[in-house]
Amino acid sequence: MAANTTARADVVAKVKAVLVARKAASPTLLRAIYNARPGSFPETPCAYIAGRSETINYTGQVRQRVFTGLEVVIVDTLIDAIETEDRMDVLIDLLVDDFWNATPFYAGGGQVLLGSITDADVVLTGEQAVTYRGAVLGFGNPANPTFAAEGRP
Repeated sequence: MAANTTARADVVAKVKAVLVARKAASPTLLRAIYNARPGSFPETPCAYIAGRSETINYTGQVRQRVFTGLEVVIVDTLIDAIETEDRMDVLIDLLVDDFWNATPFYAGGGQVLLGSITDADVVLTGEQAVTYRGAVLGFGNPANPTFAAEGRP
């Protein structure tokens, strides 16, 4: 019987480690980190690990797990449009450098690479919808996929 794999947990842990290091270095720019989308954002700016979609390819005795939808969402309160964008821009620029400097780091024999940044509002619904400024960091694209390669024992 083959051993259990931890590729998904390893990839998420590697991404989270970079976020934790940024929080330690810039606690006013990144105040909280969540493993998944929380029900509220008591502290902003914050980050959460969102999608973890993947495809699995098989070639001979190797299984390659390609993370096609691994995302980190950065969230900040809309205070003043100029101030919020400036703070978000600084944080995003720092994170781009952080992920570049951490790459290539490996999880299960693969690479974890930041491949895109998309601005997007984050809306929490409830009795009254609340909109936050957000940016989605996407890991993996066709040119630089985030993957873990696993062979049979």
